[in-house]
Amino acid sequence: MNATQQNGFSLIEIMVGMVIGLLGMIVIMQVFAVSESGKQTTTSGGDAQQKAALSLNTIEHDLRMAGYGINASSALMGCKINGYNATRTPQTFDFVLAPVVITQGTGNLPDIITITYSSSSVVNSPASITQNMPSPSSAYKVNNRYGFTPGDLIVIAESGKDCTLGQVTDTPGGGQSDNVIHNSGNYTNSDGNNVPADYNKPGGVSSINYTTSAKLYNLGPLPINNVYSISSSSLNLMSNLTAANETISDNIVDLQAQYGIDTDGDGEVNEYRNSADLDGDGTTTGLEYSKVLSVRFGLIARSTKREPSCDVTTSVPTWAGGSFNNITANADWQCYRYRVFETTTMLRNMLWTPS
Repeated sequence: MNATQQNGFSLIEIMVGMVIGLLGMIVIMQVFAVSESGKQTTTSGGDAQQKAALSLNTIEHDLRMAGYGINASSALMGCKINGYNATRTPQTFDFVLAPVVITQGTGNLPDIITITYSSSSVVNSPASITQNMPSPSSAYKVNNRYGFTPGDLIVIAESGKDCTLGQVTDTPGGGQSDNVIHNSGNYTNSDGNNVPADYNKPGGVSSINYTTSAKLYNLGPLPINNVYSISSSSLNLMSNLTAANETISDNIVDLQAQYGIDTDGDGEVNEYRNSADLDGDGTTTGLEYSKVLSVRFGLIARSTKREPSCDVTTSVPTWAGGSFNNITANADWQCYRYRVFETTTMLRNMLWTPS
């Protein structure tokens, strides 16, 4: 009886097959890795574009409102406002009475943009002070207190003196119908609730006694003094009145800005400058701020993915105002992709500023 003959693969044939299979797997994985790398590059580039667009639109929205409610007396702009907020850390702070203040970064550091405007629903001229103040905490006697309501933040300004921030706590009737009270402690708001006057420091925020040359600005109940800056490769927004911080977008690595100035008084921007100090005396006056009609700014977003080949960016990105040299502080800056966004925003509230 003949044994049944059995056919199959030899060991050599099996090993050859395994080698071919492994080579195929290597090829497939390489194709997948290249494809996945390309997808990640595209995705991270898209993310950078979206974050840059969001950051630009956020700043631009505030710039369009800049100067609202504080543009009625251009000669008084530019003063330092001394402020106090019992719920803030630190409680004392200051800012400039101006629609936009651009703080140029030293060296190649990013710029800082500070934007201020009122939230008052009533657009009116600042009230005139009609009686010299015997003490910093005295009531403001004004020629017209239309639009002032308890809870509104107010700024008193006088040429040659620092300005002071306060909060309306009462507008009494009868024989005191010209008084704007700004006491410390509690006050009754429009809802009838007893709430603290956080912005009124006992004894007064400053030691300045204002005279009949002063003006009283109504900033409304929720004015804006927003500070935009770059911190830890992110666009940061700080409300200077409360010291609250929030991150607008990450991987925003530089911010640069310039004033658009009407240098000859024809109502049009004639020059873009890093400083609003037109006469070069080291200070910026209210009349100089009134010549600022627009702001040109640019920001740059970086992709989240670090490319293995560090030659994806071979030159420093630029914008209309120069170069974003701050990105070179990172030794790996050439390993990332960048997107530049820039725009020019007219300060529409400054187009109607009286001299």
